[in-house]
Amino acid sequence: MSEDLSPNKKRLVGGFFALLLFLCLPETTKADQMLSTKDRISLVQTWYQTMNYDLLADELDWRHAPGFFGGEILTSRDQVEKQLAPFYFQVFDNISVEIDRIEASEASVFSFGTYVLTPKNSSKVTRAPFLHVWRVNEEGRLAGLVQYADTLLINDALRSGRVLLR
Repeated sequence: MSEDLSPNKKRLVGGFFALLLFLCLPETTKADQMLSTKDRISLVQTWYQTMNYDLLADELDWRHAPGFFGGEILTSRDQVEKQLAPFYFQVFDNISVEIDRIEASEASVFSFGTYVLTPKNSSKVTRAPFLHVWRVNEEGRLAGLVQYADTLLINDALRSGRVLLR
């Protein structure tokens, strides 16, 4: 014969099971706190639309394609803002990007597009395809970029404008 539990015993049993369930749940991980895929894609889109340096992490890993002009590895937002951006406008009259599509995996955001650029001393517009692989950190900032680009097209354009003489 089953025995009915008093209201106090029911609360005690219910509380015990709630505690047991709480102890068995995994801790929240950084992955659980990451932005959603949609939010990470939106962040990258916003970067291309605004070039707002506040979207970049203070410390980052920004890697240019091998052979890309000025192609060092940058490690801070300050370097991107104060070294890279001014350098672009020293060698180009115009440089912009056209984004074809942006996709995301669990760890990265991929943007496929085309650089549209006109070197100094030239009126010739050059179009060079690229792929950017972005990493977004836990704070929701862009913390890494690996660039893949057709550096031959870009460097040929710079040579034709006598901006790059090698």
